[in-house]
Amino acid sequence: MKEPHSSSRVAGLDTIRFLCALLVVFGHGMKPGLTDGLSKDHFVGMAVRGVYNNLWCGPAAVIVFFVISGFVIPLSLMGQNYRLGDFPRSGPFLQEFRGERFKLMGYDSNPSGAFDLDLRDPALRERLTERLANREEFLAHWQETPWAVSFELNSQGFRERKLLPKSPGTKRVAVVGDSFTVGHGLPNALVYPRLLESRLQRAFEHDRGSEHLNPASTSVEVLNLGRGNTDLPAIARSAEFALRHLAPDVLVYGYFMNDPVPTLQHETAAPIHDMLDAGWVSFEQSPSMTRIGQSERGRSRVVDLVKRFFADRSVTTSTIAWYQRLHEPAAWQPTLDRIVAISQAARAQKARFILLLLPLPFEVANSPFAEAHRQMRESASRAGIEVVDALPALALHPDDALRLHPRDRHPSPLYTRTVAELLAPTVIEALASRDPVDADVDVDAPGPGRERSLE
Repeated sequence: MKEPHSSSRVAGLDTIRFLCALLVVFGHGMKPGLTDGLSKDHFVGMAVRGVYNNLWCGPAAVIVFFVISGFVIPLSLMGQNYRLGDFPRSGPFLQEFRGERFKLMGYDSNPSGAFDLDLRDPALRERLTERLANREEFLAHWQETPWAVSFELNSQGFRERKLLPKSPGTKRVAVVGDSFTVGHGLPNALVYPRLLESRLQRAFEHDRGSEHLNPASTSVEVLNLGRGNTDLPAIARSAEFALRHLAPDVLVYGYFMNDPVPTLQHETAAPIHDMLDAGWVSFEQSPSMTRIGQSERGRSRVVDLVKRFFADRSVTTSTIAWYQRLHEPAAWQPTLDRIVAISQAARAQKARFILLLLPLPFEVANSPFAEAHRQMRESASRAGIEVVDALPALALHPDDALRLHPRDRHPSPLYTRTVAELLAPTVIEALASRDPVDADVDVDAPGPGRERSLE
């Protein structure tokens, strides 16, 4: 699988600075004497010599060099890993095409190697159009975002296989959460609930019959009950649905910084997903399609780049401050109360509850939300909740390796793989310490809501 670019340098701008430095060197008397043989008295000779000499204009190169350096140096100090290709361009970077219990997410590039559908394949496009509500709309726009991934939803609205009655002896794990859990932009096989399931199954196969696991248990399964573009009340309803109808032995809540009860006013903060795209994100909606990106940009790419830097800096600062305050103990208490209620409901159904803290892949090595994660861990632990914090494990990797796409800061395959590896030991211990919860599943029970489209 292709790994994303991980350099902390701005490759395109470094090239320009290098060329400017060469111009300065050659401009100080080292330029090739290619025009020495031309007459200074003839018009053609004078014109050619004038144009050639202006190509080695050292003072102009010095100005360009220092202007670019004034942008690159503070950018590197802020720890941002940008490339010229990451900055605003015309057209969408993400398009979502929808059908009945199906959606297709297309991106303009595939830096993480995660998008497994190449829409340039005519046979594949033909098969996909049969699943979409508006064939003409898809055929008119797919070329702008040719790298894609598909979503299949079951009758309850989850990105999950058909929910069947729990087999005798089966260990079942249910995972609830938002878009970080459902696997926004990732193939189903790469979302962390699926990766967790694979690791649990391997562990059970290896240890079956040993003293660590009940030999009567024949299988383990993980149900992904995450939903994109959701909030804590909807997540709580998904947890209630799981406990009432699916009889999980373990219930995991994948908590993200966007989930808390909004106890503070937004002020100038932006949604946390968009905080590095301030002023550049535009949305175009129709009943069957969503387009996200920059529909227009200025005439100068460099001017756009500088404007984005200062706009992002302002909005990012206010957004970070708002989410930090939102996770201070007093402001986060209503959120903790909701989580405690989910935990108590799980305990009443003899299921073990685990709170999984999922960080934003933004400056994870020195996260501005590290203190918020610490406070959440301590508050939840005092409330008797078992906590697994993914921030320390993810902080070992560079930000751009954890991002799905330069413009989409949902988890990459490396992020989800790291989370699954971190979570697996805790879930294995939880499953090994109890007998399976046996109950009938109402396979016809309506889900707590439908997966919503991007908004």
